[in-house]
Amino acid sequence: MAYFQVHRNAFGGITRLSHLPAINMRVGIKPGTFFMVKKDGSEIEFKIGEVIQLKETDTSQKIYGVPQYLAGIQSILLSEDTTLFRRKYYKNGAHMGYVFVTYDLGKEQVEKVKGALAQSKGPGNFRPFFLNMKSGHNKANLKDRVQMKPVGELEKDDYEKIKMITQQDVLNMHRVPPALAGMMPLNVGGFGDVEKIDKIYYENEVVPMQQVILELNDHLPASNPIVFDKPDFKDAA
Repeated sequence: MAYFQVHRNAFGGITRLSHLPAINMRVGIKPGTFFMVKKDGSEIEFKIGEVIQLKETDTSQKIYGVPQYLAGIQSILLSEDTTLFRRKYYKNGAHMGYVFVTYDLGKEQVEKVKGALAQSKGPGNFRPFFLNMKSGHNKANLKDRVQMKPVGELEKDDYEKIKMITQQDVLNMHRVPPALAGMMPLNVGGFGDVEKIDKIYYENEVVPMQQVILELNDHLPASNPIVFDKPDFKDAA
């Protein structure tokens, strides 16, 4: 969806076109009538023939300026939430990272362990929880006198997987190949022949967008139409 306001001279000829934001535009009941909704709720009514509307094929998805990337917004927000959670988790320094368990330590030994653990704490560090327990068994037969049990295991939140899925969703909703998005390949083979990818992207994505804009030529003077130059891929190679 795109809207253009037509500016004419005293003789009725078109002098220029100015873009109107689609999200603020509304189509009137009468054919050829358009309105612009302002921030204060008031409306601007255009004269018949003053506005040119360019349409894409699927109006249910594009009507009134709803972008095609709307479906991927939730994936981006999820990636943002996971990143902010991790930053806050590491930054606040108040989370408990592990439980430090000992068995059958004497009072003097317990105080030394507490002092060592207290010195290890600081901003951004995991806070330990210390337990000294009575085993109730013969000390000679007890194998594990000291144990460390992790509490918060961040690797289980699939952070890397979420980031990779979000990256793929962003590329998909913008319909841009990774090779043309300035990304570094994760495998040795890379993304393939960039020149071939560029040609296919031009034919499948750029040209269809140009065809929509070329519809303005139906309203412009034949002596001054909109023309797009085709890139010379041979010279670019």
